[in-house]
Amino acid sequence: MKYLTCLILLAFSLLFTPEVKYLSPGSIAIDEKQSLVYTALTTAKSIAIMDIASGKTTAQIMLEQNPNSILLSPDASTLYASTGDAAGTVNVINLSRKKVKSTIATGHTPEGMALSADGNSLYVANRFSNTVSVIDLKKNKAVTTIPVIREPRSLCITPDGKTIAVANFLPAQASTANIVASQITFIDVATNTVRTNVTLANGAQSLTGIACSPDGRYLYAVHLLSRFNVPITQLDRGWVNTNALSIIDLKDNSLYATVLLDDVDHGAANPYSICIDEKGKLHIALSGSHELMTVDLEGLHNSITALFEGKKKDAYVRDKEDLSSSLSFASPYKKRVALKGRSPRELAYFAGKVYISSRFSTFLEAIPVEGGQPDILTLGTEAEPDGIRRGELAFCDASICYQQWQSCASCHPEGRADGLNWDQQNDGLGNPKNTKSLLYSHVTPPCMITGIRESAELAVRNGILHTLQTRQPETLAVDIDDYLKNLSSVESPYLKEYRKKDSKQLGKKLFEQAGCAQCHNGQYFTDMTKYDVGSGDANDAGRPFDTPSLTEIWRTAPYLYDGRAATLQEVFTIYNSDDKHGFTKKLSKEELDALVLYVNTL
Repeated sequence: MKYLTCLILLAFSLLFTPEVKYLSPGSIAIDEKQSLVYTALTTAKSIAIMDIASGKTTAQIMLEQNPNSILLSPDASTLYASTGDAAGTVNVINLSRKKVKSTIATGHTPEGMALSADGNSLYVANRFSNTVSVIDLKKNKAVTTIPVIREPRSLCITPDGKTIAVANFLPAQASTANIVASQITFIDVATNTVRTNVTLANGAQSLTGIACSPDGRYLYAVHLLSRFNVPITQLDRGWVNTNALSIIDLKDNSLYATVLLDDVDHGAANPYSICIDEKGKLHIALSGSHELMTVDLEGLHNSITALFEGKKKDAYVRDKEDLSSSLSFASPYKKRVALKGRSPRELAYFAGKVYISSRFSTFLEAIPVEGGQPDILTLGTEAEPDGIRRGELAFCDASICYQQWQSCASCHPEGRADGLNWDQQNDGLGNPKNTKSLLYSHVTPPCMITGIRESAELAVRNGILHTLQTRQPETLAVDIDDYLKNLSSVESPYLKEYRKKDSKQLGKKLFEQAGCAQCHNGQYFTDMTKYDVGSGDANDAGRPFDTPSLTEIWRTAPYLYDGRAATLQEVFTIYNSDDKHGFTKKLSKEELDALVLYVNTL
């Protein structure tokens, strides 16, 4: 009877314990006094608590949604966790009880956070709401929402506590603009208003990691620097994607310099997050190349100053623009360390070591800054990776690329689009096309804007061969197929506004009346047919283009085959004056707004 009771209890626990397939360690926070490391397990709805001395997980804090980022209060009594997507929240966690004591609603997909100097306000970057929430921690609610540019993902507060810097992930300009680049928004803490926006170097995208220098003079940002203005004919020496560090002078909020992290024949792919230690060394997680990079900031700054003041000669670098193209300038000041973990994303510094979490690993690595053997801190166990998981890793892995310059995610972050035009060889040269999202590409053939690839399977294999410029086993391509097939759409941030403003569904009716639904129909809003809608120019004049899926179109600006339309409004007005792309010419402003709002909900 006792044995039967144990079996029943075991069966009950298995039935009601949610299965955690993968951990996906992300954001890290360190309690320096108690030598504890908190790690967000971003696909396990929990936060692991690890003892540094033993290197083992001692407890877990369970959450209702997956954590995107965590932040420790200065007194280490409270942990803040931004969680979820459309129903985004900040969980306020009492660490003495290891439980969530309150939950505060934020925007869509809250990620990076920062605390005000007095500890009373919490700033939260809402990625898909394109806003920053200001949370009054005494009132336990968001009191202000600040609009920013596009997909804010990381925040940093200046040492004087007066300014919040916001990293906007992707460019917001039309792809045909003179400068196409991500921007950093600076928010005045006293007024909770945007003070200014600083545009990074042309081609800057996938901006995630930012950090202020301890003296408050500079802001550092890591990102890709894409060479989208030349044809993709070779990868050698960084002719497609390079990987960069930008330096912002906080005295006048200007871009001071941009230097490359890559070596001459070895890319430093997909820099993700950064931190600065007490000796002024900058540490960077290189997600695509599975490395930790350390940069001597003092030496780098001295070299840049000498160059700008004419005290240093460099045959290849004459000005700031040349500096951002030099693959050798920063070489004396950086060091690369290969990691055991796959796809390092987040890091933190403590007591002479950099602690690094890697998405496809079950442990943290503690790398001594001055050299020596790393420590491995065990987070837990997880299932053997299936094809979807292996495919996600392969998609983010620059080691399968010639000279490690880029991964698939370099142009298709999270399987979506980078907002840039690329001149590929598959449809001739001299006619760059805007990057397409890969969401549902396997069920909406043909592929590419011109429909040049008859299937996504064919596009994946040609992408490996002609864009990564390597040959890989067929099993790897099958795994990437599995990953892309498993992508699902994110709920639109415009849904709430649409339900509130358009209860009579005017936008949906106009979508049908204007003829949009004639081509954009079915489950994925595409009839999978090519049409000439009058948008082709130059070599593409009169050319039919594949009807794209409108699912998640709110996320994939800019628009049209060459990204000339920065917004959907421009698609229906400036670039549809002859009504060849839907009958929108005679719509009133109210009708146009209703149509755009509806399309943005798809």
